[in-house]
Amino acid sequence: MNTTKVIIFSAAMAFLAFRLYQKYIKKGKDKPGAGTNHFSGSSFSSSSKDDDYEPYSKK
Repeated sequence: MNTTKVIIFSAAMAFLAFRLYQKYIKKGKDKPGAGTNHFSGSSFSSSSKDDDYEPYSKK
């Protein structure tokens, strides 16, 4: 393969990959609830056993 064919082939593959990417992103956004954050809450529980704990108080 000469240089021209390699450039055309790689451009065609990049275009195809981009179109497939657009297709599956659009497909994912059409679903109800897509894009919602399932981890919207705090990562720590609000009801801990020791509420007066101060991590840097050197107790």
